[in-house]
Amino acid sequence: MKDYIQQGLDKGYISFNEDRSRITYIYQNKERNYNNPEEKVQAETFLKLILDYNYPVSRIKQFVPVTMGREIKEADIVVYADEMCMRPHILVECKRQEVSEAEFQQAIEQAYSYAFALPGEVKYVWVTSIIKNEYFEVDKNKNTRNQLPDIR
Repeated sequence: MKDYIQQGLDKGYISFNEDRSRITYIYQNKERNYNNPEEKVQAETFLKLILDYNYPVSRIKQFVPVTMGREIKEADIVVYADEMCMRPHILVECKRQEVSEAEFQQAIEQAYSYAFALPGEVKYVWVTSIIKNEYFEVDKNKNTRNQLPDIR
């Protein structure tokens, strides 16, 4: 099994404080609580997008504000189709590994609501707990979701 965290450290995509309780995403200069179980999933997924799917780190944004009515929510990860990060391509929702099936299904709905709220065409939604992954193709115009085996 691939050690994404170690590879991310080796390649300079992430760093940790001394006791590994805080992770820093170098490119975005964002520090987060690594003791949060969802953050571990998010870190691994972020690195998987770079190391396995070969998306440039410059096109991946984390903690993206999404306006939902009067509220501002936060999409975990958005991969953009362009260098200016104006055209969202993939929206990723991360959940802790021990997530229940009901919570996972709710995360799919949440990811879809974010995909529809983001400007531009989000083509794919990926919901992950590392243990379980669901991939969907999004068509905002037809309001359809087609399940896919992967987003490659």
